Amino acid sequence: MSNKGIRRSIYKYIKRFGKQDTRFIIDIFSTAFNTTKQRISGNLSCMKCIDGTINIIPNKPHSIMY
Repeated sequence: MSNKGIRRSIYKYIKRFGKQDTRFIIDIFSTAFNTTKQRISGNLSCMKCIDGTINIIPNKPHSIMY
């Protein structure tokens, strides 16, 4: 699956289920798309910094995204 498709799926998931732990999202989607956690993390970063479609509240060790 392309990165654009991954970002679209993450966006739909967050819109439907609300606030989520970023580590949980990375684990779920890396397993679902059979790809690396680094790739999912990069897509989350793109969604926050470039697209602006999600917000991430930094909180060590688990950040919350919505």
